[in-house]
Amino acid sequence: MSSGSLGTTACKKKLYECRPRPAGAGEIETQPTSRGTRKRPCDPASLERGVRQFLADKVQGNLLGLWLLIPEHLRLGTWDLLCGWTGQPPERVEPRLALPLVHEAVLCTSGFRSDRSLTQGGGLELANGLPFLASDTAVHELLAQHTVDDALRLQVALGKIRRASGHFRGQLLAVDPHRVLRYTQRHRRKHASHKASRPAKVAQTFWVLDADTQQPVWYTDGTPGNPRSQERLA
Repeated sequence: MSSGSLGTTACKKKLYECRPRPAGAGEIETQPTSRGTRKRPCDPASLERGVRQFLADKVQGNLLGLWLLIPEHLRLGTWDLLCGWTGQPPERVEPRLALPLVHEAVLCTSGFRSDRSLTQGGGLELANGLPFLASDTAVHELLAQHTVDDALRLQVALGKIRRASGHFRGQLLAVDPHRVLRYTQRHRRKHASHKASRPAKVAQTFWVLDADTQQPVWYTDGTPGNPRSQERLA
C-alpha cells in the first residue's frame, strides 16, 4: 500500500468529526410529506442550524401571516407560558412542539401534519421555531406527558394576564353549553339532538364568555368518569 493511499484513508477516517452529534441528542418523527414520516435530530444545535438555514434560503410559504402573531405572543407571554407548561428551556424542542397547537387553534383548523403537509418550507414550521413539521405521533407523545390539570393551570395563568391587560371585565359572564358528538369507548349517556335522530355519545362542553366585551374566558367539559385533573391529554 502506497503512502498516498494511507494518507487518503487517514483523512476519510476523520470525516465523522466534521459534524459530531452532541451528547444526549435525540430524534423526533417529522412529517415531510403527506405520505410518510422521517426521523430528524431535535437537539438544540440541530434546531438552530435548521432554522438559520431556512432563513438563509429565503422565507416562503402560504402561512407566513402567522408571523404577524409574534407581537401578540410577546404581549401575552405565550412563549414563557409554554416553557412553563413543558418544563423545558426555550432551546429545547418541547416548547416548539406546543406552539403549533396554538397556531392551529388560531387558524381554527387542524390536520396540517398528515392531511395538508407543507412541502414548500418556511411557513408554519418556521413560525414555530422548527426546521421541520412534526408528526402527530410526536405531538401526542408530548401531550401524553402532561395531565389536564397542567393545562388548567396554564389556562388560569393566561386568564390572569388577559385580565390584567384589560381584555375582559369579568363582571358579567355568559355560560354557553354545547353537546359535541364523541366516539369514545367510555360509558357515556347518549343524547338525541332531535326526535328524528338516533341517540349518540356526546361531550358536555361549556364555553364561558365575557358578556361586556364578548371575549372568551373559559372552556371546560363534564364527564362521568375519572376527575379531569387525573386524566391525560392524549
